[in-house]
Amino acid sequence: MNSACAFFHKHYFVLAMAGSGSVSGSNFPPPGSRAVAGDEQRSDPREIVRASGRHMGLGLAFALSILLFMGGGAWLDSKLGTTPFLMLFGAAVGAGAGFYSLYYHIVIEPRQRENGPQ
Repeated sequence: MNSACAFFHKHYFVLAMAGSGSVSGSNFPPPGSRAVAGDEQRSDPREIVRASGRHMGLGLAFALSILLFMGGGAWLDSKLGTTPFLMLFGAAVGAGAGFYSLYYHIVIEPRQRENGPQ
């Protein structure tokens, strides 16, 4: 049984072991390198881990804001008997708040750092 995945990985492995690092025009880092996709300068691994941790934290904050507001809506639904409307409304509000937080930290905050204090 010769699937496309086995074909790709077999050829990637052979090329990587030969040191070519190129499969169908795509460049892959050689085995053992610390390169990340799109990382042409081979950044410091500590900087990569720091940035990854920051973005994982942002994703966790997004998910928790949805769950927190959805939980609050579910609690209000149980008290007011409006199931599931407030829970859905809470999930939407949480998604909006989480998206705004992501947008602020990924777009607005770096822009403010570039421009400096005004």
